[in-house]
Amino acid sequence: MKGWLLVAVILSLCGWFAAPAGATPRPPLTLAGDAASFPLEEPHLSVLEDETGSPGVDQLVGADWREGTRRGLASGTVWYRFTAVRAPGMPAEWILAFGEPDIDDVRVFVPDQGVEIRLGRRIPSERLPLAGLRHVATLTLPEGKPVTVHIRLASRHKIRFEDAALWRPGALMFEEVRESALFGIEFGVLAVIVTVHALFGVWLRDATMLLYALYVGTNLCRGLTHSGIAAVVFPSSGGAVNYMLSGVGLLGGIAAFIFLWDNILGLRKAFPVMHRIYVVAGTIVALGLFSLMSPAFPLFVGPALAAMFLASLASTALAALLVWRDPKDVLLKFYLFAFLPVMLGWGVEVAAKLTAMVPDHMGRQINVAATMTHIAILSVAMAYRLGRMQREGMRAEINLAGERLARQRLRTFIDMATHEFKTPLAVIDSAAQMVGLFNGTRHPEIADRVTTIRRAVKRLVSLIETCLASERDETMAAKLRPVAPAMIVQQAAERNREPNRIEVTIEASSLPESCFADAGLLGIALDALIDNARRYGPEGQIVEIAARGGDGRITFSVEDRGPGIPDDEAPFIFDKYYRCVGGAGTGTGVGLHLVKTIAELHAGQASYRPREGGGASFALTIPAPP
Repeated sequence: MKGWLLVAVILSLCGWFAAPAGATPRPPLTLAGDAASFPLEEPHLSVLEDETGSPGVDQLVGADWREGTRRGLASGTVWYRFTAVRAPGMPAEWILAFGEPDIDDVRVFVPDQGVEIRLGRRIPSERLPLAGLRHVATLTLPEGKPVTVHIRLASRHKIRFEDAALWRPGALMFEEVRESALFGIEFGVLAVIVTVHALFGVWLRDATMLLYALYVGTNLCRGLTHSGIAAVVFPSSGGAVNYMLSGVGLLGGIAAFIFLWDNILGLRKAFPVMHRIYVVAGTIVALGLFSLMSPAFPLFVGPALAAMFLASLASTALAALLVWRDPKDVLLKFYLFAFLPVMLGWGVEVAAKLTAMVPDHMGRQINVAATMTHIAILSVAMAYRLGRMQREGMRAEINLAGERLARQRLRTFIDMATHEFKTPLAVIDSAAQMVGLFNGTRHPEIADRVTTIRRAVKRLVSLIETCLASERDETMAAKLRPVAPAMIVQQAAERNREPNRIEVTIEASSLPESCFADAGLLGIALDALIDNARRYGPEGQIVEIAARGGDGRITFSVEDRGPGIPDDEAPFIFDKYYRCVGGAGTGTGVGLHLVKTIAELHAGQASYRPREGGGASFALTIPAPP
């Protein structure tokens, strides 16, 4: 028994060494029966990876063919070979059809008949002898005689040989019509999704909807090439449009995917480090679009696919973390659920590349189905998000209406209070005038008191205007008219001079004759700064008002000789109701905030700096006419 086994092993080894490379016969594909098509499966199919890029069959004599199909994406040149036998009674005309449709250069050889058929997307479909969604070639098979067919696939982007079969012509035509109808429905839905979300994104200025429309649009571009519809829609374009759509669908889709999920998950606020990683990865992938028509394009494909896979994993984990933080957020649960089909599709496609147990075409088909499911779930999520935005918008409108009503009531109250305050002050001022008239020049001390009373009344009216205006600063509007800046400074100085109490000096230089401003508001601002200087400066101090023009600006500044502002409190002095620690018992904390508001109404700014020699210097800067 052992002797016979040894002889069998020796004979087998001799036969292995004696057999020429690639001479192992493959069973022929027998065309018999009523089937509409006969698939070219692995027992009937041989594959050869050709590193030399042989253009013809003659160079392949003695080559090392192997059974099966090449797995995964590739570029270069790959040959396939099969033998078919037509049974008696079967038709002579058959159509060889296979995908993937967007391969550059396809050639079909029948050496026994001296036939060479050139196909591929480099050739415009209108110039092909027979055009379809797949690569198709008409074969004439003699009855009962084996015929060997060689198929050469060459591409600088990718090569996939799937769904290969010999079809009856009528059956293939029916299948093409059926698939075209299904693809039409699918792409029509995608086109509607893109259009609707793009319009809503522009209307609402919503970046998430715009990115989602871009992502779905790139999937639409990719689907047009993978289905062969692009060759039908653009019959005279050849490979250029095919390459462009395929590249935009691949790299553009991955970049849009990364930016979309960065925006959806709010990574800028929630996870700043991940946000920066997403932005860098998406930008690098997007830059690959500039290499669409160059030989460098395949260099971007592998890293881009890896980036999308990692982004899918990271986004799933981050979405799960956000759901864990806020279990009541329904929208986050939609987003998390949307990743399940994507991860399933990726898993099946990776398995198809690693093992022959999962057919290559099954991996792609499941990936396509997973992408469509992902888009469908995201569409539901976007609809829910839009509804939530509308509800939040309605609540905001209701709150805004209530706030407007409250502001109107506040404005009415302020106007009424202003009137009620000014009425007794007007009575006091009128009485002081009468006293002055009756006194004449008989009693100089009474005349001084009358002047002091009237100045105090005027000052009190100004303070009332300042305080009440500070309560209206959110609804205040500047009425810009041509005014003379020198006049504004002069009037402010005259209003605030008090003999033996405060002296106001004026310095003006390089001022334009006029500028567009609200003289009343600027007067209130200067009064507030002068009042601030009066409160914190010593008795009898000199308050310096300066107005300077230059560099397209007009700067009004008020300097005092008070204690100044501590460095740690300077950033907060223009905040509403803020008072420095040293002046806690002085002022209301609204004057400087009012100055800042008036400056901003004039498209300017308010600032502070320490005065040389002690004290404070406040400035209000507004644009000057050109």
